[in-house]
Amino acid sequence: MRFKNLSPREAQTAGLLLVAAIFNGLVQSFGQTQDIIARKALLATDWQILLITLIWPISNFLSIWMGRIFEQSCHKSRYFLIAGIFGRLTLVWALFMAGIHEYLILLALLYSANSLLVPAQNGIYQRNINVSRRAKVYGYTISIGMLISIIVTFFAGRLLDIQESAYRWIVAATGIAGFISCVVLSRIKIDEPVPCEKRPNLPLRQALADPIHSTIRLLKENPQFAAFERSFSIYGMGFIMMTPVIPLLLVNELKLSYTVNFLTKGILSQAGMLFLSPLIGKIHDRLHPFRFISLSFGTLMFFPLVIIVATKFAGIPALATTLVFVAYIIFGIAMAGINMAWNMSSIFFAGKENAAVFQSVHVTMTGIRGLIAPFLGLILNRLFGYSAVFLVASGFLATAAIISFRDYRKIKAGSFRTA
Repeated sequence: MRFKNLSPREAQTAGLLLVAAIFNGLVQSFGQTQDIIARKALLATDWQILLITLIWPISNFLSIWMGRIFEQSCHKSRYFLIAGIFGRLTLVWALFMAGIHEYLILLALLYSANSLLVPAQNGIYQRNINVSRRAKVYGYTISIGMLISIIVTFFAGRLLDIQESAYRWIVAATGIAGFISCVVLSRIKIDEPVPCEKRPNLPLRQALADPIHSTIRLLKENPQFAAFERSFSIYGMGFIMMTPVIPLLLVNELKLSYTVNFLTKGILSQAGMLFLSPLIGKIHDRLHPFRFISLSFGTLMFFPLVIIVATKFAGIPALATTLVFVAYIIFGIAMAGINMAWNMSSIFFAGKENAAVFQSVHVTMTGIRGLIAPFLGLILNRLFGYSAVFLVASGFLATAAIISFRDYRKIKAGSFRTA
């Protein structure tokens, strides 16, 4: 895979990012199917599925502190190695774990490491890749990662239908591949002169409070970024409230096998990112983020609506499964855009400021809404059933799309308030 008009530094960076994406594809596959493994192989209860859903946002909440540490470090590469050892390589313990509780601990370590890796990678793109080619390069890395993820997911689903205990080896292999990905990322030299001078140690209270104050100040001083986060939070409520309910629906209500579950959640859900990410990267570079996310949220709005229809045909397995396939094709197309915006739009709003800081704020905001939405999903499911969950989720997504488009119109009209 070749990129045109790249400087030597950009070419080297892009090459290492692509290699890292190949190994990270296994981690992406596991991220899509971890709840199915928990429900079917480890017999996780409803509240344990809820905990799995909460681990991601709780870990994301650490991102503003992780981003600050990375920003101020003179030796950035070591943080990739630390994240690789404690967040990825620890998954090898799956070979020896006794049950669901140790599985939850491994997931907590995995996502805690991600709270550092996500803003750190954002910093790489900002510093080492020209703005006109940034999303395109990212699109290619996503596509190659998705290709690996889809291949691994397909064979993992087939393997687990034959031998369910093989999930231990799948999780362990994910950890090894994820560690290699971090090692590759650590080899990227970030084009950012950092004076390696000794900084005074802040009191613990100040060290904990400063990132929070900085986050509030950043959102006040950058109203467009604050509006972007508001729209993403509304979308996130709709998206995350479905997360603990989907494995219950697919396993208990529709009784899908490992192969079909992995095909929907691990393959069709990622097919859009595989085939569309380079094209969507180009589109993202040309559109204002508000317009871009409006289109993406509006597309995803149809996913929960088709899922509702699928539940009405649970007594006709072939039809219900086909509708679930259609729903996840829509999901994959929409998430190709949302994933692009999730990872790249912060750089747009950062301008000449440090994008890693903006992305750490974005990731932390994900954690805040993620602490509320899963409970809302399970409560609605218990009180009113699956349809109510997906109907309300669709409403959140539609609202996010409308508000984002309204913000875009204000930008075009010059009526959006500035700091």
